[in-house]
Amino acid sequence: MNFWDRTWALTSMTFEVIKKDREMLLFPLLAAVCSIVFSVAMLFPTVITHLLNDGGSMVWGPLQLAATFATYFGLALITTFFNTCVVYTTKVRLSGGDATFGESLSFAFSRIGRIVSWSLLAASVGLLLSMLENAARNAKGIGSILVSILRSILATAWNVVTLFVVPAMVYNDLGPIDAIKSSLETLKGAWGESLARHYGMGLASFLFSLPAVIGIFLVALGMGGGVPVGLGIALIAVLGVYLLSVALVFNVANAVFNTALYHYAASRQVPAGFSPEVLQGAFRQV
Repeated sequence: MNFWDRTWALTSMTFEVIKKDREMLLFPLLAAVCSIVFSVAMLFPTVITHLLNDGGSMVWGPLQLAATFATYFGLALITTFFNTCVVYTTKVRLSGGDATFGESLSFAFSRIGRIVSWSLLAASVGLLLSMLENAARNAKGIGSILVSILRSILATAWNVVTLFVVPAMVYNDLGPIDAIKSSLETLKGAWGESLARHYGMGLASFLFSLPAVIGIFLVALGMGGGVPVGLGIALIAVLGVYLLSVALVFNVANAVFNTALYHYAASRQVPAGFSPEVLQGAFRQV
């Protein structure tokens, strides 16, 4: 099975799991709503800190550090909480069960200590990356380029090593450090050359989104060339809703996919709904 066949096979299997537990789609929707409400609530202190800097580059004083850290922590807490719900629902489904919406919420609340601990760590890393980004903006010449490269490397490394953190927390009730170790062990022990195949899901998301992006561009051009403004706005709104729907669905799909991979890596048992050939091909020993 080649790269493209495996990518579409994994995507298809993942969506079959989602079809059986469509309530999972509510979790990222709730996360988005909560994140928007939280971001609006944090907007006032953010504007104040910006005004204190006279609209210039961020000066990392105590107030700025506290406001930025609180923002990262709140968003990480919301995201991790609802991701935990998705992973738990998937775990139960892959094990042959059927978790209800309420059961998944209850499970996430039962892990709230772990979620808070992880969110504190994630917020700390986010703050560090933000400080590096600010330093890159303030630096000049080669220094700015080097700091930007360092930030990009650290951000990429963080995203990779934490790929299976939430599944590790759900499956094994691990704290943040142990969850990162478990995520790393999964990567080192079984991921090998096929790490890029995981990001095939991103390719599928891009392909589904591309028609809407092109459509919005064409409608915007048409509005300047005779298309009624009202009609153009309506079409852009419809296409925008479609883009948001694609993002929501693939957010769940990625969580389901990661959970299936962790399930297989941890137990060497092919989860229900997934092909042994596909999973074994995605996990090659290094």
